Parts: sequence; structure tokens; C-alpha cells
Amino acid sequence: MKDCIFCKIIKKEIGQSKDIIYEDDKTIAFLDITPAQKKGGHTLIIPKKHYELVTDMSDADAKAVMLTIKKLSKALLQFSQGMNIIQNNKRVAGQYVNHVHFHLIPRFDNDGILIEKWTANKYNSESDRLNMVQTIKNLLKD
Repeated sequence: MKDCIFCKIIKKEIGQSKDIIYEDDKTIAFLDITPAQKKGGHTLIIPKKHYELVTDMSDADAKAVMLTIKKLSKALLQFSQGMNIIQNNKRVAGQYVNHVHFHLIPRFDNDGILIEKWTANKYNSESDRLNMVQTIKNLLKD
């Protein structure tokens, strides 16, 4: 995509390409320029091919991204106490760059990061819960 900031990083068209941590034939990993973690290390992993949503990705690219996530996670967990891996789809869910990307955010005790704070809900009934199970199963058939 011509105007995609991540595609420009992949093509080394902008300065942030100096922040690249890892690259292979299908994926690239680089530091987020606005890290959630004050101690640093907040890393983005993206497929080199432009996909807007995770559901658009080819199986081969999805596998490659997951292997890169695994590789980078091992490194980040050596200097942090934990890590969040986050991937958002569509603006309503927090996706502000329309190129699939995964955030790897190193975590430390009392770091003050709130990834997502939601109120836990319960289904109105077992019937409602089982209906949702069936609805999703039916959608998988498509």
C-alpha cells in the first residue's frame, strides 16, 4: 500500500528503518516509536506483505509471523519480568495502522501499564452461553 507507514518501513523509505531488530523473507520486527513501556523494548512484528486484518493473512505468512513472535519473545523475556502480546483488528478495537501488526510489550512489576481494563460479565443463562457456542461453530462452517 502506497501510503502505509509500515510498508514504508519495510521498503526502508523512512528513517524508522534504523529501528529494525529482526528481518527475514516474510516478516520484520522493529521498535515502536511510542513505546508503552518506559524501560523500552516495545516491539512491533509485521508481515512484509500488506494485510489489513489478521483474517486476511495467508497461512504461510501467519505461521512466519508467529515464529518471529516466538523468536523475539525469547529475547524480550530475558530482560523483562513478563510480556504482553497484543494484536488489534479494526479501529473500534484499537487498530490505528491498517497493516497487521503485533505488539510485544515487556512488563515489569508496578510498571503502570493498563493493557485493557474491562468489566467481567456473565451470560444471562447457560442457554445464552450455549447459543453463543453454536453461533460461533456455525460461522466456522463458512
